[in-house]
Amino acid sequence: MYISLDNVKYYAYTGTHDLADDLETVVFVHGTTMDHSVWSHQSRYFAYHGYNVVAVDLPGHKFSGGEPLSSIADMSKWLNGIISRCAGRAFHLVGHSMGSLVTLEAAAGYSNERAPLKSLSLVGFSYPMGVTPRLLDAARNHPSQAYSMMIEWSHTSRIGGEPIPGFWTRGMQMSMMENSRQDAVYNGLLACEHYRDGEAAFEKVDCPILFLCGQLDKMAPARLAKQEAEKNENARIVILPDCGHSIMAESPDGVLGALKDFIGSHRHP
Repeated sequence: MYISLDNVKYYAYTGTHDLADDLETVVFVHGTTMDHSVWSHQSRYFAYHGYNVVAVDLPGHKFSGGEPLSSIADMSKWLNGIISRCAGRAFHLVGHSMGSLVTLEAAAGYSNERAPLKSLSLVGFSYPMGVTPRLLDAARNHPSQAYSMMIEWSHTSRIGGEPIPGFWTRGMQMSMMENSRQDAVYNGLLACEHYRDGEAAFEKVDCPILFLCGQLDKMAPARLAKQEAEKNENARIVILPDCGHSIMAESPDGVLGALKDFIGSHRHP
């Protein structure tokens, strides 16, 4: 489906279903230069098991119009604008990598009076989410090189280990990145590098939080998520073995299982 904000159309995968007011809605947000399809395994499950699903393409990504946004604050405001136009009796936010920062900031500013925010799931999260100067330079001047670097650092194995026979997640990720505007990678990485409002955001979030990490994540080390989880009595941390930053591709059932358990245990009465 397409959702209009300020006369621009933005795409969201809904599992081919119309959104229903009497169902809870799970909102999925992808990371830098990704799109809604990184959540294909997880979003499809929720869409066919009693939830509304809204898996967005951020502005300037895949099927969405508009310019890529250059700050986490702007992305979170955009996301809350999208949520305000979606049906549901309660909401759950799920974000990966840059998307985890976006959903954290969106949860801190959530103001949908008709439907409470029941949970926040931060996948592949770290704070601060620093970006190496080498990667930023490649993203600004040679996007294809940045794509290759991100793919290399996101996966635990060069070959083999695919959870689904016949899949090649590295090649699929490269194709996905090439489907977004070229300036999306630099804008997204720069937004991550500059985001410094995480501590203030955590203080404002009053719903349960899941930190879901890959044990071998090089881009968002699990130890940083663990540090944040230990500060919050409403937090739970799950670390999936033998996978890195591309956690939804390397452990699709592991991610789905963790989200099913967490979101299911915080459904609206």
